Amino acid sequence: MRHWLPALSALVCLGLGVGLLGIYGFFVEPLSREFGVGVAIINIGPVALLLVPAFTAPIIGKLADRISIRRIALAGVSCSMLCLCFISVAPSLWMAGLGFIGFALGLTLYGPVVINGLLVKVYPGNEARALALAAMGISFAGMLLPPLVGGLMIELGWRLALLYLSLALMLTLWLVIWGGIPPTTGIAGPTKKGELEPSIYRRPAFWIIGLSVAMGLNVSLVVSICYPPHFVNIGYTVAEAGLFLAMGGLGGLVGKAGIAWLGDAGRGYAPWIAAALLLVQMGGILLLLVANGAAAIYPAVFMVGCGAGGFIPMHPYLNSRYFDAANIGHVTGAQAPLFLPFGLVGAPLAGLAYDNLGNYQLVLQCLALVLFLAACLVLALPRQSARA
Repeated sequence: MRHWLPALSALVCLGLGVGLLGIYGFFVEPLSREFGVGVAIINIGPVALLLVPAFTAPIIGKLADRISIRRIALAGVSCSMLCLCFISVAPSLWMAGLGFIGFALGLTLYGPVVINGLLVKVYPGNEARALALAAMGISFAGMLLPPLVGGLMIELGWRLALLYLSLALMLTLWLVIWGGIPPTTGIAGPTKKGELEPSIYRRPAFWIIGLSVAMGLNVSLVVSICYPPHFVNIGYTVAEAGLFLAMGGLGGLVGKAGIAWLGDAGRGYAPWIAAALLLVQMGGILLLLVANGAAAIYPAVFMVGCGAGGFIPMHPYLNSRYFDAANIGHVTGAQAPLFLPFGLVGAPLAGLAYDNLGNYQLVLQCLALVLFLAACLVLALPRQSARA
């Protein structure tokens, strides 16, 4: 059990870090009403979650290959949760926006680039199992946080709900990181001086992995934002929307469990596994488009969650198949700018479509198409090296 303690700690970090993105949609309508702006403006917020890592992840990834990950993660938790506290009392939208930028910076410090890089180094030969186990935290958060946040917002309003939530999360994460994340970088064996291979940008795998993962994960981000307004728009309450999201979280847990079971054994077929997960997510979105009633919505969001959840560990896992583990943080961080083209337009355009059309139907259709294109792209990966 002690052997898996870093992975379990990573589970909590990702669940209470990246997993918080699943509740962003609950705050869209309240913020829109309070500050008197359209949904498209509020949907710009998640762009910070792509812009900030795009500029900082290459540096943070390089640091994570050299200095204590525990210190990096503790600094990130403190920054992100204190910024959420600031947002909960922000008197204006622009001040809330500044707080969200700080939250995005903190999230980068204890997010996938740092945490997944640690796991690839600590668990050589068992990367898929460790990465999938850690990513299950996002699914647990997806199951537990939406109903909790929905209930808190009904009872307390969005400001107090956010304040109490951020304080509780900060204390929890401090304890978990201090007790479970190794004080060292976790690098096992020679590191090749931790330098990024000079030829990396000339390797097709770098660009294919970065672009396909960017497309897949940005779809997941936009879907998570669209879910609550979409379900409320078609006649369900906020509490019922939370239950739908919880089913998506359960699907994500199943998808990650499948990767934990299959990933290391099927490492020679990693691109095919990634493509299959993207297509499962696409199928769920298409089913959601024609769903008529809760009986059809539940399996639809389960499929979306299963595909999206299983795909989350694919970024570091695919990189571990093509690049040296000693440089994994640097490689993953260097791919972060590739998320920008899709991230800059995805969420704002989704909000603009909602403001003009009154629904997310067209948005969901476009997201399904993006997932299909990402699946085709990942299948273009070259044959894996002997490392695979």
